[in-house]
Amino acid sequence: MSAETFFEFYRKLSSAETEPSEYQTVFDQLALLCRDRQQNGSTPDEWLRDVDHCLHQIAESSHLFAEAVSSWLTTNEDIKLGKALAEKASVKHLRQSAVTGYDLSKIEEGRAILTGCRLCASYVTPAVTLGWALSLATAYPNSKKAAEAVNHLLSYHIDEFPWTTQRLLASEESAFKSLSQVIEALATLNEQQSWLEALPRLRELSMTQEMRLTLSSLKRRESRSIHRHAKEKSVFSQLFATQHFKYANKTAIEFAVDNQTHETTLEMSPYSVSAELPVSEYIDPELGLARRRALWRGEFR
Repeated sequence: MSAETFFEFYRKLSSAETEPSEYQTVFDQLALLCRDRQQNGSTPDEWLRDVDHCLHQIAESSHLFAEAVSSWLTTNEDIKLGKALAEKASVKHLRQSAVTGYDLSKIEEGRAILTGCRLCASYVTPAVTLGWALSLATAYPNSKKAAEAVNHLLSYHIDEFPWTTQRLLASEESAFKSLSQVIEALATLNEQQSWLEALPRLRELSMTQEMRLTLSSLKRRESRSIHRHAKEKSVFSQLFATQHFKYANKTAIEFAVDNQTHETTLEMSPYSVSAELPVSEYIDPELGLARRRALWRGEFR
């Protein structure tokens, strides 16, 4: 893909929100171009790198994402493109505190249901997959098939991501709080949580204070050993000087301007991202894999 072709697709996608009649044509052309690249011998890494910015632009819009992923993820020739787009959306919504709603009313019902199943089977973040499942309930309120799909996908999220599902559904920012399926799912999750909290706890399985101190000491020793070995084998340590400084919640940084040294302080704040793994991954991986394969085929049994 040449730079001019890439820029033209990016421009069309950027204006697709104001020209909604054009986006489906752009999606089809982009998918066709990626197919041609594959037939011409390009590796997936090469042509996916070329369309990376286009996929990012699509993932930024919930409307464009819904239309594109439902088209690509349900077409055999475009599955790799659909998975790459789903990954972009998954990264975007990884830290989201509420589910993401999608307008699925213009998407054919069977395609929308299969897309929701395949998003779950592709390990997409629950904020996206759960939002898609609940959007099925609002887009097709009178459909028995959609209701069955919603119940099955909700059951999947409750079984595989109980803590994340409870947090997303209970969020005050959620647009689906009034749905009967959400109310029932929250009741089930709260009941499970109450049952777990009522279970007896063995003191023998709890770590004592001495054990915690020993564990912390082992972790510090391991960390120092890793840093020491890394420093011994590091090429950069032979090229650049190393400067060590200590900090609590602030650190002082020196910088030079016009041959004069100035100093400023920076606030230190923690940053972390955590994600709940599917329960089946550490309880019964074979069963979890079989369940996701069934979801990919759109099977509810």
